[in-house]
Amino acid sequence: MAPNNFKRIPLPGALGRRVRNVGRMAQIVNVFARHGFWTFIRESGLDRWLTPDQFRNAEAESSAELPAERDLSLPVRLRMVLEELGPAFVKLGQVLAVREDLLPPEYLAELRKLHTQVEPLPYGIIRQRLEEELGAERLADFVKINQQPLAAGSIAQVHTAELASGEEVAIKVQRPNIKKQIETDLQLIATLATMLEKYIPELRSIRLPTMAAELSRAMSSELDFIREAGSTSKFAMNFRNVPYVVIPEIFWGYTTPRVLTMTYLRGTSPWDKVEIQRLGLDPVLLVEQGLEMFLKMVFVDGIYHGDLHPGNLLVLPENKVGVLDFGLVVRISKSTREHLAGLLVSLASEDYERMVQHVVELSEPSPDFNLESFQHDLANAVAPFIGLRQKAIRSGGLLFDLAKISARHGVPLPQELIIFIKTLASFEGIGLHLNPDFEIISSCEKFTAQIVKELYSPENLRDQALIIARDGAALLRHAPLQLRRLLKAALDGDLRVQIDSESVDELGAILDRSSARLALSLLAAALFVAGAMLARDTDGRELLGIPAPALVVFVAGAGSAFLVVLSILRKRSLF
Repeated sequence: MAPNNFKRIPLPGALGRRVRNVGRMAQIVNVFARHGFWTFIRESGLDRWLTPDQFRNAEAESSAELPAERDLSLPVRLRMVLEELGPAFVKLGQVLAVREDLLPPEYLAELRKLHTQVEPLPYGIIRQRLEEELGAERLADFVKINQQPLAAGSIAQVHTAELASGEEVAIKVQRPNIKKQIETDLQLIATLATMLEKYIPELRSIRLPTMAAELSRAMSSELDFIREAGSTSKFAMNFRNVPYVVIPEIFWGYTTPRVLTMTYLRGTSPWDKVEIQRLGLDPVLLVEQGLEMFLKMVFVDGIYHGDLHPGNLLVLPENKVGVLDFGLVVRISKSTREHLAGLLVSLASEDYERMVQHVVELSEPSPDFNLESFQHDLANAVAPFIGLRQKAIRSGGLLFDLAKISARHGVPLPQELIIFIKTLASFEGIGLHLNPDFEIISSCEKFTAQIVKELYSPENLRDQALIIARDGAALLRHAPLQLRRLLKAALDGDLRVQIDSESVDELGAILDRSSARLALSLLAAALFVAGAMLARDTDGRELLGIPAPALVVFVAGAGSAFLVVLSILRKRSLF
């Protein structure tokens, strides 16, 4: 039953303002409760958003646990919760499923099974959606639209079609009202992430608010088909001079924020080794070209496909590689590319001290980070692989081990690098499937060594020197004026130093309490001394054999001393 003092406590500041759909939040809490997470809800403070009636309903849900779920493990229950809550939560689970550096294996195994059970929309709804977005005139340009969907997802449905000009296209149509639903859930996920990190210290190393922000950016991109179309065209431009990579062409005249029309690519899955051999294609060449394509995205273009699994890759005739679904793309800065290239080169050359340096540069170490301890654990992790042939090393697994050690020591790698490692591991799996002699690190080394060489070429160093010189000249030019302003403020008595720290208020309270205790202690001591002096003189008035004035002073001193001792023992303020 709900406690008598139950009260819905609003969250302060921006966090409270983000909870705009209390009904949806109550629904989320109820789903967690029904799948056996009631204790977690209470300990994490999630019940604070519930009214008394909602609290009782959620508690009842937890008592009415489904019999079929009583013997299920927590990872299985969590997967079922995320699937029931819809696409935004499924996507969150899929993001967590690649974080081998943060989550236990049993959770990763379940989260990788996540999928959203959706029924295909009737063609009538799709047709109406196309008319609303494209208009009757442009829709008439499609001489044929297959009524059976090619694919049906939680966000969109894909149909193949044929234009009057003869091109075969794929039309991606967004489900009605899905954008509003996902945007609401993304706001709630951000609130949940902040709340869980606040109340459960063990989750702070995962940095859930950062992950929620990245999820929001990713899903916002997936909901805007104009942005996806622009990304697709960007990649097509980047690979215009690479004949073995095929990117779908966007038909901009038939594309809106909720409808995306592109070339339909017919190809074979890279996992279908039998079909690849039947078509007379070269599996070794396909693997090398696919990996080189990915490395070019990362190290040359600075923007790569963020969901490059086998389902978004196609093997095309003439040993070409087709790439689909550019809803999620990742941008990577030049400095990050430099350190990532250096990391791969140091891994290939077994220079593990240099590897540690690159990892630290790629992350944001916590205040308690211990470099020596980190180096020690990393050395122990990679020691078994020293001297082995690269063929005997699963580099994807080794990189994930590196990420786990980094997270444990307070230097978790950013999400874009985890996605890079996941994609690299995926390519390694495809490569070994098609070519048992495939060595991904040696293949990467050929590419990254050239990148490192270019990074430290005389031309690049000259450009960096020019940038540094320009910034230095600007600093020297503005420094005298800033110094004059600083000196004038100091001479005029207007110089102020602002300290912004959450601990300042607490420190002030501690000092206030300490000062009060000290003052009362001095008062008690003074009263005892005064009492002793008064005890020497007597006018005949005595109580318990002690002069009355002295006894009164002694009692006051003892009372003051008692208050000081009591406040210290109870750790409370005097006043």
